[in-house]
Amino acid sequence: MIKVEKFLYNDYDDLNANTYVVYDENNNAVVIDPSVDNDSVSGFLDRHNLTPKAILLTHGHFDHIRGVDRLVKKYNVPLYIHFDEEDYLKDSQLNCSCYENEFIVESNPITVVDNETLKLLDEDEIRVIHTPFHTRGSVCYYFINNKLLFSGDTIFKMSVGRDDLPGAIPSKRRESLEKIKKLPLETKIYPGHGPNTVLKTELELNHFLRN
Repeated sequence: MIKVEKFLYNDYDDLNANTYVVYDENNNAVVIDPSVDNDSVSGFLDRHNLTPKAILLTHGHFDHIRGVDRLVKKYNVPLYIHFDEEDYLKDSQLNCSCYENEFIVESNPITVVDNETLKLLDEDEIRVIHTPFHTRGSVCYYFINNKLLFSGDTIFKMSVGRDDLPGAIPSKRRESLEKIKKLPLETKIYPGHGPNTVLKTELELNHFLRN
């Protein structure tokens, strides 16, 4: 059975971004959006004898990528990001770190595209869902068998990501959200900021998904 460990740092400098470790019964793990450059994630992996298979990025904003290089260097794992988002890792204006402490990722990624399926864990497959509007290469990662959606800044509990930052495409918001609305109602949503939620609840109460 797939398990999820959520890291919430309550750090204003990181905009209270969430990081997730998702792992199976065979101790294979993926790290989603490592937001902080410290040993919290690697410490959890090592204490639980987990073997990281990949780092998955929902998008390239600085508050979701600052822990990437530390993990890549320690575990020599591949880094995945959408094809249209790759340049965010090397551009402090696009990743919005130019407004505070400029930051870029040194590691080179593997790029993914919409509807690509990643086979990284033994107990599930991960579908890439391209949801441009917060950024042009934003994606959600959907764990098909377990009905888990890691939504980055596409969907939050009772809200959605902003669409006024560099590289945003406001005109794509409705189209992107329609993809999510087609998932099973019981899908659990793990967002890039804030508390977890369930798609059924969002369809009923989140006015961005109701419209």
